[in-house]
This record gives sequence, C-alpha cells and structure tokens, in this order.
Amino acid sequence: MSALIADNIHKAFGDHEVLKGVSLSVARGEVVTLIGASGSGKSTFLRCLNLLEMPQQGELAIGLHRFAFGKGPRAPKDAQLAQLREHVGMVFQHFNLFPHMSVLANVTEGPVQVKGMARADADALGRDLLAKVGLADKADAFPSRLSGGQKQRVAIARALAMKPEVMLFDEPTSALDPELVGEVLAVIRSLAAEGMTMVLVTHEMAFAADVSTRVGFMNDGIMAEIGAPEETIRQPRSERLKAFLARFHETH
Repeated sequence: MSALIADNIHKAFGDHEVLKGVSLSVARGEVVTLIGASGSGKSTFLRCLNLLEMPQQGELAIGLHRFAFGKGPRAPKDAQLAQLREHVGMVFQHFNLFPHMSVLANVTEGPVQVKGMARADADALGRDLLAKVGLADKADAFPSRLSGGQKQRVAIARALAMKPEVMLFDEPTSALDPELVGEVLAVIRSLAAEGMTMVLVTHEMAFAADVSTRVGFMNDGIMAEIGAPEETIRQPRSERLKAFLARFHETH
C-alpha cells in the first residue's frame, strides 16, 4: 500500500522549469532519500509533496487525500491544505521554532491549536516525544538556549506531535555544525527503525546508503535514477550519477 504517490509533477518559477515531470511512489514504512546537485529540484519537489509549493501539472495522493493540478482542476482550498499537512510532517534546514515559547510549548502548539487536544494530553505527548529525541530535560528551556542540533531535534518532535503518516526532511543537517550532525541523524535512524514513512533530501551519502530503502538521483528537474542504495550510491549506472558522486567525494 502506497503512503504517497506523486505523478508527473511539474513546477516552474517564471520561465525557469524546475520540475519536468517527476514521479515517485513511496510505500508505507519506506525511507526514500533524494540526492543531487544544488538546483536539481530536490527541495522544490519535497515542498510540492505537502503543497508548500503548488505544482502546475500532475497528481498527488497522500493517504486519503487526492489532488490534481493543471488548467482543469481547481486549486486546493485552505481547508484541504490544512488537512493534508496534518498528515505530512516536515522538517526544514532551519528550525523555525517559536523563540518566545518554551521547547514543550513549541511541540504542543500544533496538537492543541490544530487538533483541539486537551492541554494536559498535549503536554504528556510532548514530554514523551522530547524524551524520544533525547531532550526530556529541555522541556522548559527556550530555543535561544539550545544548540543547532538540539533545535533540530525539537523541530522533529514538533512534527511528530501531529502524528503524521509521512515525514519529509529537507536537508535537516545542512545548517548544523559538523559535530552536531550525528545526533540528528540518530533520531532519523530511530524513526526509520520504527517504520516511519519518510522522504529525505540530504547530502549525507553514507547515511543515505545506510538508512534508505531507495535512493533517487535528481538531475536537471527529473528523477534520473532511482533504486536500492546498493545500486544508486555504491554501483551507480549513469555517468551523470557517477560524476555527481565523484564530485561529492572531492568536496566533502
């Protein structure tokens, strides 16, 4: 059973065509990692999966939610977008925490405001999730007192608090100091082990090879190659992917 199906997704900004018909089907419990050079369309595609960017053509299905894009179908209404985003958690490069709220309040705001959860229940859920990401002792701290890695782990807990069917990660470690990357990857690894359905954009190749069910290589707005990490990362077929991985190893 597919948790997510994106079919023939197109997206342009002005005259610049960023996505040229990208398709991806993700089964429940699968972890799909997207790799590729900057400008290849990875992050735009990820943002199209929860409609932060609205595709101009194609279809998207997540759970019971179905959307079609183009000249015929009507654009999704705000209520439909809100329902979709209850089921799709997203973690960004930059943590986007509310600076005036405690860590616990950041995590519980969504369940209380969006889902109408009782404050006591939300607090119990929030404390459980903070423990899950290794931050049980930071519930009452404010974001300004946290390291980048801790902020990103709070952002993951905040996304999980909505009990999403799918989690999207847009380069979740790229804004972190190198010594803090491992603590965030460890949380993502534990989610994968629990069977969370995830789509990740990352430059952490060793991690992608280790944690992914499949790895997709995006190049110039298309899904140029996709397969098990043993194929895509360890034994790439296309010259474009070989060149990308070689350049990656030279610069990292």
